[in-house]
Amino acid sequence: MEKLKNFGTDLKYAFHVITHPLDGFWDLKHEKRGRSYIALIFLVLYVITDILNKQFNNYTFNELKVAPQDIDLIGTFFSVALIVGIWVAANWGLTTLFDGEGSMKDIFIYTGYSMLPLVLSQIILIPLTNVLTVNEATIVSLITVLGIGWTAILLYTGTMTTHQYSGGKTFIILLAVLLGMVIIVFVGVLFFFLVQEIWNFGFTIYRELELRR
Repeated sequence: MEKLKNFGTDLKYAFHVITHPLDGFWDLKHEKRGRSYIALIFLVLYVITDILNKQFNNYTFNELKVAPQDIDLIGTFFSVALIVGIWVAANWGLTTLFDGEGSMKDIFIYTGYSMLPLVLSQIILIPLTNVLTVNEATIVSLITVLGIGWTAILLYTGTMTTHQYSGGKTFIILLAVLLGMVIIVFVGVLFFFLVQEIWNFGFTIYRELELRR
């Protein structure tokens, strides 16, 4: 019962964070109110609501609607986990070089909490798109933009508060983090193809040796 009460308190505090980001993100780090499992729950919920969005949103508002058999649940989870992992790694790597005060855990926590508006907007849109008409598409767009914009503001505020940066420095750091993510992906893809080529080369040599026996 105590664990359930603590979970309810932690979950409730997440709504305080997204409505009072400066105080909220400060408390997550410095008052130790951030919870890794809450951040993870929001990331998982984002994946689930995104899949449900593609499934149950009305065709009028959903060009990406897919059949249930075409949904790759594991692949979607893996993609989101990979993106978050690259974001956390690039963020920590760059902020460490520029006197950032946040650890990888701190970055993961504020990233997870920042996803809550996206989750809420998708939950609202699922039933809403099935009752609205084409003429009311502006409402859908507004909620979508609000969810994305709110999350972007939270990521900005979370980065600024966690690493104790000024507003201008935070903006520059975030641009550098995005560039760092692109570089990590590029190097990762390059490394993958390099390993693949080495493997193919080694396998070819092995086949040649086997045929000459």
